[in-house]
Amino acid sequence: MNMTDEEFERIYGRKPYKKQKKVKIYWGRIIAAAVILILVIYLIVKAITGVYSLIKGDKNDTSDSKAKTASAAAAGTKAKKNKEDVSEYEPTITVAEGSITVCIDAGHGDYDGGTTDSTGTRFEKTDNLKIALEVQKKLEAMGVNVVMTRDDDTFVDLGDRCEIANDAKADLFVSLHRNSYDGDISGVEIWVNNAEPEYDTMLGQNIMDKLASVGISDNRGVQYGYVGNPGVNYYINADTVMPSCLVELGFLTVEEDNRLFDEHLEDYGRAIAEGIVKTAYDIGLVDSDGNRAISEQLLSAEKHINRAEDDSQEPTPAGSFETDTDGEVYNTQENEYY
Repeated sequence: MNMTDEEFERIYGRKPYKKQKKVKIYWGRIIAAAVILILVIYLIVKAITGVYSLIKGDKNDTSDSKAKTASAAAAGTKAKKNKEDVSEYEPTITVAEGSITVCIDAGHGDYDGGTTDSTGTRFEKTDNLKIALEVQKKLEAMGVNVVMTRDDDTFVDLGDRCEIANDAKADLFVSLHRNSYDGDISGVEIWVNNAEPEYDTMLGQNIMDKLASVGISDNRGVQYGYVGNPGVNYYINADTVMPSCLVELGFLTVEEDNRLFDEHLEDYGRAIAEGIVKTAYDIGLVDSDGNRAISEQLLSAEKHINRAEDDSQEPTPAGSFETDTDGEVYNTQENEYY
């Protein structure tokens, strides 16, 4: 007989005990749902992270791009600067860096213009400085330590020029000039001390040979003393203690010499520099590897300034100049003799 719950409680004094219906749990569905939830959360996080990375990446890419552009621009500027500042000249003869010191002297300067061309508008001082700077550039490319008596349009006294070289303990000294004459004379000549020192002569001859290989209107040779008077010397060949020479690089009064000077300025600079370095090898100033071979400054032993203590003979004073066959002294730099 079926009783209601109320009837059962009235008869037995308690509520009837009912068997609880067992609830079935679908664990597979729960696990699947959990996996799906986790996957969704992962994808959401991944998406947010991706968007953030993309935004950040764009900024970094922009910064990197700007940095790379700036770097490339800087490299380009540096390359351009190097191309402008560094000569394309690749020396065929070099010495160990700084193993020798050479003094290059650009004649005249400032109010001392030197000689001029026939129009009076082209000054020797300007050409001297041009070739001196070119020689300096080439020598430094060869590893030579270069001392300049002037590197701009300034006046330097002759005594000071010699003092600069002597104080710097230069091993070789080269003075650069141009010539002048109202007549039919052209070409290059190189002047050396009238004691005819071996090293000085070698220096002058090596430079002359190199210049001739470039091309000059006339090779007037290595000469001793002073033009028109071999009994005296150019000041710089007398008061410098090292081997020295004075280069007269063509005549300013000759159109052909001026043309050659202008067309071969860089080649002349190279030729003079190579002649100088060749001399360093020839006289044993450096060894076959270009390393310095002597510990002291190179001196020109035959020069009177270096043997004055052992030789009572005084240098011949400057007197009346002997003239050339045309009755004129063609060099106009009278202030440069000793």
